[in-house]
Amino acid sequence: GDSNTSSSVELSSGEKVLVSKEKNKDGKYELMATVGNVELKGTSDKNDGSGTLEGVKDDNSKVKLTVSDNLETTLEITKADGKKVSTKTTAKDKSSTEEIFDANGEYVTEKTITRANGTKLELTEMTKEGKGKAKEVLK
Repeated sequence: GDSNTSSSVELSSGEKVLVSKEKNKDGKYELMATVGNVELKGTSDKNDGSGTLEGVKDDNSKVKLTVSDNLETTLEITKADGKKVSTKTTAKDKSSTEEIFDANGEYVTEKTITRANGTKLELTEMTKEGKGKAKEVLK
């Protein structure tokens, strides 16, 4: 990207969102971000990096990054048929919650809660009832 045409906003989740300096013909700012090797695009009324960006992986699964006004991020991955694969929400203090869903996208099978200090709580082998194995991971 040409730095003259866009500005970069760094998110607490580590991604950077490029925001166009000029509005497009619809009066919106164009947003671009790369998550993994997927390029996400979107538009927003604001130029602070907030908005919704979407892209498609090679396997046709969809990646959606939602950036709220306070720059909290939610990264959602869904299969081509709309079933949930995973969601990850990251707050401004870099604490995050990541959830991985079962093959049918119906319930969470793994959950990782990362605190602002970097310690983690990992829940695995979760059932529909939300029970599972818990493991604390210190830095």
